[in-house]
Amino acid sequence: MASNTRDPGPPQSFLTPSQIFWYSLANFGYGTFFSLNNALIAPFLSNFTKNAILMGLMGSTHSFEGAIIQPLVGTASDRLRHPFGKRRPFILLFTPLSALFLALTPAATHLPSSIRLSLLVLLIFLSTVLFNIAYDPYQALMPDITPEPQRGRVTAIWSLFGLFGQATILLMPGDYTTKFLLSAALMIVLAVLTCMMIPEPSPLDAPEGDIETPSFKQQLVRALRGLRVLRQARLGLLGFFFAGLGIGAVLPLLTEFVIHITHCTANQAAQMFLILMASTALAVVPAGQIADRVLTPKKTLLVGFSLIFIACLCGLRVTTLTQIAWVMGLAGIGNAALSASSYPLLADIVPPEEVGFYVGLQSTAASLAQPLTIVITGALVNHGSYRVIFLVCALCILAALLSIALLRPSAAKQEIQQHRALAELKLSDI
Repeated sequence: MASNTRDPGPPQSFLTPSQIFWYSLANFGYGTFFSLNNALIAPFLSNFTKNAILMGLMGSTHSFEGAIIQPLVGTASDRLRHPFGKRRPFILLFTPLSALFLALTPAATHLPSSIRLSLLVLLIFLSTVLFNIAYDPYQALMPDITPEPQRGRVTAIWSLFGLFGQATILLMPGDYTTKFLLSAALMIVLAVLTCMMIPEPSPLDAPEGDIETPSFKQQLVRALRGLRVLRQARLGLLGFFFAGLGIGAVLPLLTEFVIHITHCTANQAAQMFLILMASTALAVVPAGQIADRVLTPKKTLLVGFSLIFIACLCGLRVTTLTQIAWVMGLAGIGNAALSASSYPLLADIVPPEEVGFYVGLQSTAASLAQPLTIVITGALVNHGSYRVIFLVCALCILAALLSIALLRPSAAKQEIQQHRALAELKLSDI
């Protein structure tokens, strides 16, 4: 008899405002981690190295090892059968471990110079790896608890909490040590609160015998085979890969770009990053409403890519802080559209029972894209100008826009049904 691994489908009841709050709360803590990586790691490491490639790699929230690890984590969370749910065990185990290495990072600055940089790189690397193992299942929890018509709005509010977390780290007074320790503490406390307050559907609630759980190998092979059938999912992942390639060229080196172009202070450069986040925060909730009620996630995503592309072209010409501020504002609105629509679009075009795997593949795209683009742009910066980061971003965003334009969400449901039928025929042979 063929194994039936299908989930009962997306939830039908809309989340209440309090449930949206508790789900989003953990993203405030995770947002502080993103802010440290994207805005502060590069200037922090610049005290110990001037290598733009190394600073960019350490300032990226994804790295090459994630290309292998994240799909495995996603598949493991898809098939986990635990009274506490599929996603929360990963969140509760790996968030504290990531926070531990994050908290130890500033202490390594007091070590002898012969080992200081190596240990700093190791601690940042381990913290990032463990962070992503926790964060991908946290993202995959959203479609598990949210009905399709509400996903744009929930994702928008979730993104807003993350932006507030990023802004908190940038705006608060204090040295690097204070900010690293605060981020670590917030990650742990808020992740625990979210897991306590959000009742994740338990796979053990299904009637006995109703679902036969495949082995890890069976579910991984099934999901990988699905890529041959799920053309819309392939196009979506390709678009996310190019977007990660472009955005990864800019964010880790943005503050250094501002400093080199305008000769401003590090604090003034960080304010430009803050403008990017503020404009995103102001626009993300309206973008979520638009994605749910006016346009579609796909069309909203295309609008976001278009705005970021225009901002990149402008970035090639800016010379003053005022001009950079306007560019960051425009890019922030585009980023808000991406934040509100990209994950709901992914959830619409992949099987619900494999959403963790595809979140992992999305991270795989970022894990391949961000280090690759950092090495390329870092080499170009080392031999030229920081302005090249906007050229790389513009070309990659254009490729992402074309990939998503070819995607047809209406065709995804038929592809998912075909994938399930083929999986049931082949699963017993694995």
